[in-house]
Amino acid sequence: MKPHAIHTSNPLQADRIWLLLGGSIEPVRRTGEKRYSHELFSHPLRTNGRRDDVPAKLLSRLNQLLRMRAANDPWWVDR
Repeated sequence: MKPHAIHTSNPLQADRIWLLLGGSIEPVRRTGEKRYSHELFSHPLRTNGRRDDVPAKLLSRLNQLLRMRAANDPWWVDR
């Protein structure tokens, strides 16, 4: 079973998915930016927190996390 790619323009939904996948979000002081960090990525991602859309780079990282999680799912190992 392949995970479905995420296509959303809702930043609240993207933030919620990022947190559910084990990431963390912290606001960058005085800039209005957000820093998305995850243990599987070596560099954090900085986005403009004032915009009402989801950057393409954040969507691609969310989809990478979903693909890695599906590839390492133990349910598929013995089948």
